[in-house]
Amino acid sequence: MNICEHFIKLPFIQKILQEKKNGKLSNGYLFYSLDAQTNSFAINALATGLICKNNGCFICEDCVKIKNISHPDVLFYPKEKSFSVFDAKDIIEQAYKKPILSDIKIIAINDIDNSSIEAQNKLLKIIEEPPQNVIFLISSANFDKVLPTIKSRLIKIEICSFNKEEIKEILEKYKNNKNFDLAIIKGDGYIGKTLNILNNNDYNSTFEFCKNIVFNLKKSSDVINFLSYRLDKDKFNEILEILSSMYRDLLVYNFGKENLLNDESLIKDYIAVKNEFSKTALVEILNLLNEANERQYSNVSVNLLFETLLINILEVKYTCR
Repeated sequence: MNICEHFIKLPFIQKILQEKKNGKLSNGYLFYSLDAQTNSFAINALATGLICKNNGCFICEDCVKIKNISHPDVLFYPKEKSFSVFDAKDIIEQAYKKPILSDIKIIAINDIDNSSIEAQNKLLKIIEEPPQNVIFLISSANFDKVLPTIKSRLIKIEICSFNKEEIKEILEKYKNNKNFDLAIIKGDGYIGKTLNILNNNDYNSTFEFCKNIVFNLKKSSDVINFLSYRLDKDKFNEILEILSSMYRDLLVYNFGKENLLNDESLIKDYIAVKNEFSKTALVEILNLLNEANERQYSNVSVNLLFETLLINILEVKYTCR
């Protein structure tokens, strides 16, 4: 069973498919979660269910065409990296053409939040007065970047993260991947984030590197040892994300909330270092990680940022005892 086949069974998609049967289908839906790939799978699954005469069998000609992005009545945008004014103009043109194989035409737009205000405003004109039988399926991983006027014209559906058992079931075909268990834990219930870990051959070594920082950064000479790990922005992002998760769990454990840990496999490590970190220190360290994440988008060397971060973590660890 592929991922879209799992998604089509979700209650919010089944509800929309039922609305179609009852003749109450809306002209537009906005799916949003923190994970772009999760949103994309939801759009693909719903588009398949709406077009397929069997509500999404994934084997008929219509379903195969949608999977191959070749169905004439299901149009996917953006055509390039991000949604543009040119995409909006093309949508306006295509929307007024009658469906060819189906009774509806679906216009699917992924990551609308990555577009300019100009592009969104251009799209708004067709969303406000859509032609008959045109359905907009739009997604966003950053809800705040979608124009309020667009939000107001669409049915908004938040996709919550999945629990660990649900993710295991959805991604069952990856169960033999060496990173599978770690990806389930660190994917935070999101498909895209979990898949990125599964497909990252270096993730396990990066994870161990971060564990070493959290549990073995004890003196200034240790900083030098960690600086031998040369970084680019992608790797720096990955390290910041893993460190944030670990320090967050350590803070949660220090508050006695073991049931809220993201990664229970590290509980013995948290017990071993619990007395080395005060709650205040851990809060400050999480703030440092957030600041480093924001600063990386300026023209600052990520290796320099990393060095400064380690020094500051060490300082906070001992001054906030």
